Amino acid sequence: MALAGLVTLVGGCRSTDGGVDANIPPPKIPDAQKLSTSNTVVVGESLEIFVMEDKEFGGVYVVRERGDIILPKIGRLPVAGKTVEGVQSTVEQALEASQLKEATVIVDRVRKVQGQSFSEMPKLLVYVVGSVARPGQHMIAVKPGVPTFAYDAVLIAGGLNQFADERSAYVLRRSTGGERVKIPLNLRALRQGTGQDVELGEGDMVFVPQRKFMF
Repeated sequence: MALAGLVTLVGGCRSTDGGVDANIPPPKIPDAQKLSTSNTVVVGESLEIFVMEDKEFGGVYVVRERGDIILPKIGRLPVAGKTVEGVQSTVEQALEASQLKEATVIVDRVRKVQGQSFSEMPKLLVYVVGSVARPGQHMIAVKPGVPTFAYDAVLIAGGLNQFADERSAYVLRRSTGGERVKIPLNLRALRQGTGQDVELGEGDMVFVPQRKFMF
């Protein structure tokens, strides 16, 4: 009797095709209805990724039904259920494993904030020009009470190019009299965790000059 029961138990664990038991449900992918929207990445939302060392990997990626994003030259990376910091770490590790010697990754969520979509959020018009990947006019979505800084704008413009003079950047701001005021900005110090960033206002211009000597 015991032997027959054991045979029945073992037989019940087999599938008809010799693979995994068809009665075992597949792993569940976190979705927007079951995860806290304030802490974790969910299926269906979009992530904007910046890679300082190579702009080719940057862009806006939708979290697919399987809970992953598809990165150029990398393939699928699981992100659903992770924090933004966790996604940054996942992307960095994947890039450093096969594509880049060192990867500096910034991830932002492009999703509804307090009931507003990205297109509905208030925007700040700034200009980022000079030695950046995507110079020109940029409309930056802002959250109420959260300032936008010059270094943020540089990242949104794709980061610095190889000819940038990090220590000689500056912000140009029009004064009440119509004149442009020049505010120094040391991007190298900011990148290293020191220095003082500049809070941006409407119409400010962030200028990153080119190095005078290319060696």
